Amino acid sequence: MNYKLGTKTLLPFLFCCLFSGCASFPTPSGPVVIPEDIAGLVHAGQTNTPQEYALLDKMGASWLLATFYWSRLEGEEGRWNFVDYDTYVNTAKASGKKIIGVLAYGTPWIHEDGKSRDYIPPDKVHFFLNYVQRTAEHFKGRVDAWCIWNEPNFIFWKGSRDEYLSLARQAADALREVDSDVILLSGAFNRGIFGLPTAYINGLFESGAMKKADAVAFHPYELNPNRTVRLFLEFRAITAKYGFEDRIWLTEVGYPTGGWYPTAVSEKKFPLYVVKTFTGLAVNGAKKILWYQLCDPVNREKIDSEDFFGLVRSKDDYTSKGAEAFRLCAVYLSGATYHPNLPLRKNLPNSLRSFYFEQPSGVRTLVLWSDGGSINLMLQASENGYTGHDIVTGNAESISPDAVIGVGNKPVFITWQGGGIPSLQKLK
Repeated sequence: MNYKLGTKTLLPFLFCCLFSGCASFPTPSGPVVIPEDIAGLVHAGQTNTPQEYALLDKMGASWLLATFYWSRLEGEEGRWNFVDYDTYVNTAKASGKKIIGVLAYGTPWIHEDGKSRDYIPPDKVHFFLNYVQRTAEHFKGRVDAWCIWNEPNFIFWKGSRDEYLSLARQAADALREVDSDVILLSGAFNRGIFGLPTAYINGLFESGAMKKADAVAFHPYELNPNRTVRLFLEFRAITAKYGFEDRIWLTEVGYPTGGWYPTAVSEKKFPLYVVKTFTGLAVNGAKKILWYQLCDPVNREKIDSEDFFGLVRSKDDYTSKGAEAFRLCAVYLSGATYHPNLPLRKNLPNSLRSFYFEQPSGVRTLVLWSDGGSINLMLQASENGYTGHDIVTGNAESISPDAVIGVGNKPVFITWQGGGIPSLQKLK
């Protein structure tokens, strides 16, 4: 995201959000294999410090996303400076992280006013294509994926839709001339004010802009987890017409814990939203989930929601707002197979959401919550070794067989190694 909007801009979006439903999201009927490297973070790793990379390792982040601003790489025509990005890329690669680089925005010297960054005039597109090629060639073998532009359907593109589609197609062609192997993404659409940008999505495929791309990027920002997952499913239904329903990378998703955005959520609910969103998107087929973003800025502006998206409070202390919730999902769901018909359920209400996962290592995970009132369940098991994890603090404690578990709106996160699969029974 990373934008500042006027009230008039978001009022239609707020109206739409307030007067539409928020029913529970559906789940697939068959098993789903979740990618080993599904989890990532936006705006992470750029301090290049061991402290931050230790945190990224702990959180289970496989991917980092950063914008490779043209204005920073070629601030003056013909004068290139890759030093800062080289440091970032080299540090990330040495730490075993994969990188998505966003190729986006103008540079002052191509604009007469010297200010606009959200538009490339048609007669200046060749300069942009040169930036794409120079950047991709310089980082070849070090940056794992490139995404062309960011949220062009919202406020980051001031030209026409056809001009954007032409730019995306030409940029894809230009990039492939210098690197035929790197992963190429395009799209990076968000919801928009009045719903999905159907014309942009269809146009991206029908214009030929996706002919050389490997996946389509999407940012499913919404009011709550149920709506976020449903928005993803709507997007997937559109891309299915073009054979991309299983090639969707969510390169941004998240909620602010402050400011005036209609998607803002309290800090108390934030970890709940993280678990429910990650789980719902993973079981419904998202190939990558990159959370926006790692840190709040040190000096937050009270009314600017952009300053409240972090999983941790700041780069000064890294205290968790939702980092432990993200860590549990990234560590225990990555590489697992979701089995929708397990565990066995006895006399349980439809409001109980139950998600069971098995990793190849033998680690098994059960995530539970209730979309209705609180429910007391008996976890019927034949052996010990169950561990319950607090999604807020990350604290873990043993759970005995036949334990009674209270399940409410806050997800219950249970793991164990091998053994049998417990059944769930509601207590009267």
